[in-house]
Amino acid sequence: MRCFSLLPVCSNIACWLFILLLFCGVQESDACTMLAAGRGTTSDGSTIVTHADDGGGSSDPRLAYVPARIHEKGSLRPVWPDLEDFPRYVGYDRGSTYFPRGKLLKRMTQPIGFIPQVEETYSYMEANYGIQNEHQVMIGESTASSAFKAKPVNANGTALFCVNELSAIAMERSMNAREAIRTMGSLAEKYGFYGADGGAGEALMVGDPHEVFVFHILSDPSKKSAIWVAQRVPDDEVAVVANMFTIREVNLSDTRNFLGSTNMHSVALSHGLWDGKGLLDFTLSFSKGEYGHKYYSGRRVWEAFRILNPSLGLSPEYPDLRVARPYPFSVKPDRQLNVTDFFKIHRSHYEGTKFDTTKGLAAGAFNTPDRYATIDMPGDTGKGSWERTISMYRTTFTWVVQARHWLPDAVGGTIFFGLCDASKTVFVPFMVGAMQNVPLPFRVGSPGEFVYMNDRATAGRDISAYWAFRYIQNIAQLKYAYMIKDINSVQTRLETRAFELQRELTNQYVTVRNMLLGQNVNDKTFNAGLLRVRKRIERELFEHAQLVVKAMRFLFDRLMLKYADGGITYANPDGTVNSKDTGYDHEWLENVGFSNGPERRGPPAKPI
Repeated sequence: MRCFSLLPVCSNIACWLFILLLFCGVQESDACTMLAAGRGTTSDGSTIVTHADDGGGSSDPRLAYVPARIHEKGSLRPVWPDLEDFPRYVGYDRGSTYFPRGKLLKRMTQPIGFIPQVEETYSYMEANYGIQNEHQVMIGESTASSAFKAKPVNANGTALFCVNELSAIAMERSMNAREAIRTMGSLAEKYGFYGADGGAGEALMVGDPHEVFVFHILSDPSKKSAIWVAQRVPDDEVAVVANMFTIREVNLSDTRNFLGSTNMHSVALSHGLWDGKGLLDFTLSFSKGEYGHKYYSGRRVWEAFRILNPSLGLSPEYPDLRVARPYPFSVKPDRQLNVTDFFKIHRSHYEGTKFDTTKGLAAGAFNTPDRYATIDMPGDTGKGSWERTISMYRTTFTWVVQARHWLPDAVGGTIFFGLCDASKTVFVPFMVGAMQNVPLPFRVGSPGEFVYMNDRATAGRDISAYWAFRYIQNIAQLKYAYMIKDINSVQTRLETRAFELQRELTNQYVTVRNMLLGQNVNDKTFNAGLLRVRKRIERELFEHAQLVVKAMRFLFDRLMLKYADGGITYANPDGTVNSKDTGYDHEWLENVGFSNGPERRGPPAKPI
């Protein structure tokens, strides 16, 4: 495999899109949205954790499989720095995704410290954070403001752990959600925690096949330890976090529903963040409120709860999210949910509400929902903001992770992974317990280069899944109201196939496992039989992933052919071509002053 920089040559019809993207690299505050669903909310009894990584144009889009390992007694585990931009890591400790290659990825990432290693670590998949491990432990992330901050030890600070590394170690060492939470909390207390965005706090969703939690963490005032809390999401409810803490009254004596550091009360009292009366409100005490602008967090929470249960009648308006408490910690949905319900939430632009970003003059002639970075950019008016939607152009990837308690771990956990903007992606299934790697198109990909293979199969195109999807989300801007219908059709077809494949592969594994158990074979024969079926599952998941990437490349070509130059073009069966113009929305023409243009004279002339 050879890697080439984009510049100075564009080698295919889509390259101009890439050039445009190079000039859109500065974003407003990076941020993420995540949900966690108890097993009583889903139609099949699974638990679900989601995460949208809205890091922007320089984030590393690669998916990695980190294998299980046995470590020598007394060995040390490196602690890696907080790197989310490409490349997030280069080395041999975290799977083949990160192996050095070529001239661009040869500088090995250096650890910022070490901790004692455990004898055995579990396999898992990760992107910027741990996603799910072989025991179906799963995580989502969302950065949040916090009262205290710290710097890392490699930047003249005193804290060793960022949330990325905590999530990875939780994947490596945990067989359930509670163990993951205690592992992260204890390590942060012992070695110190620092957050992103200059040291902010962090929130995670942490789940396993039986229960899910919301987890909050921030540095303590000494900058050498941490304050943290976790609250269990009721089995029949769904929680949402959108860049702000949401846990309120903490009752650490209720060990079923709360876990936390014992220092939170004393710190809150000594710094005047709590009066010591009643239960400690964690968010009121340790959050500094919403990022960016008013409604930056709360409106996304409102939208998710609105989709889950419209009858609640929650208001999208509030005075101060931190103080007013307009939304509950979690809600009961008004129906049984499935994975597609969470796809829908992550694809929201507030459609059907007064905040719908596909409407209005700002949506342009063809109703694009996307609003690019504006605050502190050229042309900024100095006041106001765009609505912060759940789905957005600068999403690097979204995952919807499912854990199924009634199934063996090998097929119980499924990661539905979607690259780029969730509204224009296709979610692709991966099963950590049955796989030993991820397909090549998901292991490569960079926002700053194309990756080519020297073979005819790729026809001189970048081979990454990332660019297959990024092309789609960008060409859709040309005629969004039309193109999104074509995109949605492909999404439905491929995601329906993904669910069918998940069902088929699960049944294959369970059938073989039950057959081997019924035959009372020895351990060697039993394990060999299961290994064969796991390899078959991995092969079929690889083939499906490749099919999706191929379909997205084909879709890009079809969108270009169909909608080139503002019209709609169709090829007829006899080889002739029909093309027609579509005009513009009447209201939009009025709003942009079309009626005030040059006076018309006579019949419209035919274009020449």
